[in-house]
Amino acid sequence: MKILNQFTLRRVFSTVGAIGLMAMVSGAGCSATDGTGTPTSCTGLDVNVSAQATVKAFGQASSALKDAALDVEAKWLATCNSINRELGEDSSQTSASKACAVLNARVKKALDAGATVTLDVKAECHADVSVQGDCQAKCKLPNCDIKAKCDPGKLVVECNGSCSGACDIKAPSATCTGTCSGKCTADVAVTCSGSCTGECSDLAWNGTCDAGCSAQFSGTCGGTCMGTCDGMNSSGSCAGKCEGSCSAKASGSCSAKCTGQFSGSCKAECKGSCEATGGATCSGKCEGTCTYAPGKADCKGECHGECSAEVAPPSCEGSLDCDGAAECQASCEGSASAQASCDSSATLAVTGDAELYGVLQAHIGEIKGAFAQTLALKDPIAKLAGKTTATFSALGDIGASGLACAGSSVAIAAEAQASISVSVSASASVQGKAGT
Repeated sequence: MKILNQFTLRRVFSTVGAIGLMAMVSGAGCSATDGTGTPTSCTGLDVNVSAQATVKAFGQASSALKDAALDVEAKWLATCNSINRELGEDSSQTSASKACAVLNARVKKALDAGATVTLDVKAECHADVSVQGDCQAKCKLPNCDIKAKCDPGKLVVECNGSCSGACDIKAPSATCTGTCSGKCTADVAVTCSGSCTGECSDLAWNGTCDAGCSAQFSGTCGGTCMGTCDGMNSSGSCAGKCEGSCSAKASGSCSAKCTGQFSGSCKAECKGSCEATGGATCSGKCEGTCTYAPGKADCKGECHGECSAEVAPPSCEGSLDCDGAAECQASCEGSASAQASCDSSATLAVTGDAELYGVLQAHIGEIKGAFAQTLALKDPIAKLAGKTTATFSALGDIGASGLACAGSSVAIAAEAQASISVSVSASASVQGKAGT
């Protein structure tokens, strides 16, 4: 299981950062493909010639990554418009940047009124090993035995047999008895250290408890607030920030155990559903990637080692010691990243604006998914965007067709880079940092 990136976001409203993440470059030119994801300018290549096969892999990867970036833009547009609609804001915008700017203004209004909004997002994204292995095989690298030339411990293969190393199974239908990156649902309590829905054994928490909080509570209260409400003495309902104790539907921070249904950050044991990207011990259903320790006899997934029954060409996740391998590797990793799967979790805490909390929580799945996909594409796109036609001419005779393919593919990669750079820069600017 190759981790494309692992990240934790904690911001004063990271989702407003998402508002930056949505600001993809609009109006980018369309690139014609032949129906298989290959730019039409690359169709005249001789794929039996290593240099030309590598150029074609670059064209396919550039096109796939650009399409993936545009897909993220569409997701942010739909998500922000949906949230705006439910908040009674303008939901008619047709670009992600404008739609999410509307949401940005709504959140800033809440913050100016004294509300606090914090979002923790954790994610791991994994490249599609079968796509990468198939691509590497098509590069036709001369005298290259991928199994022999790959960095030790970096060989991965789609497997349907015994595996000598760790076995990763994505979204298994059977019970997971390993570690789960994603969501583990179990009837028994498991160490979670992530987002928990159900029962959490923590004596202090940050999230939402339907039974309320009995000590040192600060947040939004849906029941009786005993203490202060927006700084004023309170012994009843509170439409603002409650500090003290809350009898029901408490959303915020608390220094007492939740005795009812819980949803939020749990650093202890969770009974119910646990989302932990770092890999929580799981003895239930894993919606994500379940990793079994070496020695599992029936690996039907990604095998990190030797497999008795390979179902696809092996891929190398490290460096490949073959002539021309670096360019092939970068392109194949790009194609695999464009079809990456992400296991992500998010914990939202809002105090002082119950309406905002409810709407954002209802769309937390779309928000965390768009975050993960956006950041999963950043590094693979950057690798391809630095290539030039000279990069591929140096590999050998690529001919006129190779020059045409490389030229158009460089332009496509540049479009993808511009798009993802705007997203990352806008996200950084929300934190008060200069974009990169």
